[in-house]
Amino acid sequence: MTNELTSFHSRHLRRALSVVESSIAGMADDQMTWAPEGKWSSANLLEHLSLGFMITAKGCRMILRQGGPELPRPTLHQRWLAFRVLVLGYFPMRVIAPKMVCPRGLGPEDAKRSLLENLAEMDRMMWECEEKFGSKIEMLSHPYLGPLTIKQWRKFQLFHVRRHMKQLYALRQQMIQASRENSEATARPSPA
Repeated sequence: MTNELTSFHSRHLRRALSVVESSIAGMADDQMTWAPEGKWSSANLLEHLSLGFMITAKGCRMILRQGGPELPRPTLHQRWLAFRVLVLGYFPMRVIAPKMVCPRGLGPEDAKRSLLENLAEMDRMMWECEEKFGSKIEMLSHPYLGPLTIKQWRKFQLFHVRRHMKQLYALRQQMIQASRENSEATARPSPA
């Protein structure tokens, strides 16, 4: 997918890209678009991540334009969720994605390209924010976790990628199982 791993400022984001690349290695376009009824495909998962990266980059750009963040204080519940996700590494199993990060149907190649471009742009924007405002200040607010520092955002993005790449791996296993079942069904002689 890329040779740009060394150009990323953040080790968390370099790792995120590496996890994506290893997860989709060798997948053909038809495999990238396969999904059980009502579920996201592998291409959809990449697009979802890409949209999240894009929105985070836009948020950083806005912070740079306005001269600094203006965030509400996090609630106790948001602090608890952030602790669970960022410190304990526990992602709740069913979280409904906000509409702004729901896939719109990009094809596999476009989803891969978009993911790489938006990840690189997010890394660049985060770096600029960190250079201008420091690493300790809460920069952007996550819809569920509340205000996070750039360091926390990078860690969140890595954990988010890992979570969805586990789903992608499960999709690959389901696809293999479905393929076996279909080939067994066609190999059986029909009853006379």
